[in-house]
Amino acid sequence: MNRSAFSLVEVVIALGVISFALLVLLALLPLGLQTNHLSTQETQATCVLTSLEADLRDTYPSANGGKSKYFGLMLPYAVNGLGRVTLNPAVTANTVSSIGLSEGEITNNPAAVPPPAYQASVVYTRVPGAGMLAPMEARLVVSWPCRNVTDPTRLTSTNIAGYVESYVSFPAP
Repeated sequence: MNRSAFSLVEVVIALGVISFALLVLLALLPLGLQTNHLSTQETQATCVLTSLEADLRDTYPSANGGKSKYFGLMLPYAVNGLGRVTLNPAVTANTVSSIGLSEGEITNNPAAVPPPAYQASVVYTRVPGAGMLAPMEARLVVSWPCRNVTDPTRLTSTNIAGYVESYVSFPAP
């Protein structure tokens, strides 16, 4: 009888190759989970950044005492004694307005609000002088985890895991 079969050496070599391949795949699993977690955080921060810009643009200056409706940050405009919209005199170049946001506030799940996970900041970078008809420019930064940083030069460099930012301009009133 002529029977063909694998020898014990061939079986051991095949098991070694399979074991090595599985070991490599298992070693890459934590990296994939970490990348997925970072991607989720960046997506949430981008959503906050978009909401922050809309909040600053859509809140009328006389509402909420000169603060944005949703985030409560300083608005670029104010209403003077005559009821006219003007530039906010409290806003100067490099003025920082920040707020900490927890994930429960972002997802509108107030059941359990943990400590702030994100810091949303507005840095007004260009403020025209009184009577000038020039746009006001601002840098919007959302970083995580929340570090309560108010120095505009350190918003993106103070032991943070990541950040997203955008530059916006507000037209002259």
